[in-house]
Amino acid sequence: MAIILAFTVAALAFAAPVAPGPVRTATTAAPASPGAPAASKNLSSGPATTAGTAELQVDWRDRVAIGVAAMQSADPARLARLEQLQPDRKVEDAVFFSPGELQDPKVAPVLLRRLLQSQDPVKVRCALVEALPLTGGDWQEGAAALVALDASPKVRKQLVQVMRYAGAPYNVDGLRRGFKDEDSEVNIAAARTAGFARNGEELFPELYSSTFDADWDLRAAAVQALGMLRLPKSRDVLVKALSDDEREVRLQAFLALEQIDPEGIIWLPELESLAKDRKSHRIARKAELMLRKRRAAEKAAKKAGRPITNAARPTSPEPKPAGGGGGAASGAIKLDPSATHP
Repeated sequence: MAIILAFTVAALAFAAPVAPGPVRTATTAAPASPGAPAASKNLSSGPATTAGTAELQVDWRDRVAIGVAAMQSADPARLARLEQLQPDRKVEDAVFFSPGELQDPKVAPVLLRRLLQSQDPVKVRCALVEALPLTGGDWQEGAAALVALDASPKVRKQLVQVMRYAGAPYNVDGLRRGFKDEDSEVNIAAARTAGFARNGEELFPELYSSTFDADWDLRAAAVQALGMLRLPKSRDVLVKALSDDEREVRLQAFLALEQIDPEGIIWLPELESLAKDRKSHRIARKAELMLRKRRAAEKAAKKAGRPITNAARPTSPEPKPAGGGGGAASGAIKLDPSATHP
């Protein structure tokens, strides 16, 4: 233990302090999120303990220092090489590292320390962030924390985007910091990345609020993410987004509703107005197609002598009892099966 502490103190001496990144101040008041899950605890400690075993939780900065000290002791030449390593590939205006030597868990602490020290140019720091998942090492918690630390919005955006490859709870931690960032591009990246998270439902409050933001690009990204997550409870806010002033938001809301309930969408009352959307031919054509499907279903039901009942129309979402069983998801559009099958 004494040796580890010695390594920690020695290695931390190399890490330069980094000023906290800017935090976005909310300017738009959004309605309270219906059915929003309680915010998850910010678990920023080290590896989880096993049942019945008490383990020391080591802060991610200390783990970085210990990892760097271990490489310094075992292979100082390699450490020196990694500390000076530069990107060797370029795609348009971005630079990247070739995998090669980076595909080693022992490399992760070295990359994280370079990001902490913030001495590399912005392009190189972005490449360092891009390379973190290649290491297969202990990088996720550190990257999530750096979202609030790096001074460059471009690097913070890259850190948010790399949360797509991080696991729980660190992906949610990092994305929440992205939603709070003062830079709109970082907010948009957080919303888009949230759609890929398996535990993305935890970010429903942030996505819900973002659908009311003044930035239409953020509204569109949040709506798209809600569709990718297929959360039935997001139906109401998506229906509201169908009347958004920006056509891209309307389109993403339409596509999201189709993802959540591909059969029930044909009964949306808003289809008639969407079919007359003069600013988006894509929305108009898609809405007209849905209307044709609705008329075909009505015709088939009438021909079979089974007129469509109120059950075939969209219904308001009903609260789902806590701990409820395998009933229909709250907020889903309910259909009468006889309406679509002769």
